[in-house]
Amino acid sequence: MAEEKEKKEEMVPVTAEYAVVDQVDDQAIVELMTGQTIQDYVYSFKQGGRTVEGLTLAGINEAANRRGGIQVEEVKYEELENSWIATAKAIDTITGSSRYGAYEQPKMAGGRSDPFAFTKAIHKAQRNAIKQLIPVPVIREVLNFYLHRKAGSGNSAPQQQIPQSAGNIAQAQKAAFAIANNLAEPLEKKGITKAALWDYIKRKYSVESRNDMSEMQWTQLSAELKAAETTPQLLNDLCERIKQLTAAANESEVPVPAEEPEEKPSTPPEEPNTEAGQSDKTPF
Repeated sequence: MAEEKEKKEEMVPVTAEYAVVDQVDDQAIVELMTGQTIQDYVYSFKQGGRTVEGLTLAGINEAANRRGGIQVEEVKYEELENSWIATAKAIDTITGSSRYGAYEQPKMAGGRSDPFAFTKAIHKAQRNAIKQLIPVPVIREVLNFYLHRKAGSGNSAPQQQIPQSAGNIAQAQKAAFAIANNLAEPLEKKGITKAALWDYIKRKYSVESRNDMSEMQWTQLSAELKAAETTPQLLNDLCERIKQLTAAANESEVPVPAEEPEEKPSTPPEEPNTEAGQSDKTPF
């Protein structure tokens, strides 16, 4: 009886856990929408004598990308007086299973109007749908990976870097490419070419080639593009960020004087090796 009671207590949801997840995911969504680097993929804290661990919104998106085949088919939302309610349907294209997720996001945060309330509702509804389709082993793999990195970052001594699996990077890259291809036509209609999108990606992640991007960066990119694919509003937000970053970069560039001829390399630069013979000239 005592053992049964202990098991039941372990299964009872911990209120503090939801508060922590909400806070971390709110921060991640704001970072995503403002072009910052997402910091937290996992959460871990002590509660009631036990350790509570799990994946944040960013971690769930990465787990879904690693698993592959999980797509958000539809998103619906409703505006109430004091909140936004969003529902999302996610489908596993491999098994045919589907799940629904929902979330109600208050319009106020900390006594002030929250400009990201709508976006938070959309992202959290998708999170709640997608999480139900991710196999437990995949969740555990991502959780262990980032918990190990988080623990290592607290030490002052230099830590050995965890080698990134080429397969995982390829999978994350493949997911980003698929979403980018789906967005090509909607972006073109709004005046954003494939070249402009790739230029935005290079500037955002400070890379010159797709080969320079890490698995984490591909995962973050997938999450950003997937959000834009979800609703017209989030697509508009992406277009605005691309235009703003491009404009800021153009303003900061120093023009080369006309009298100074441009130096040409004595030998043509090597094309970076990419999968399936792809070249960075046509990034998506």
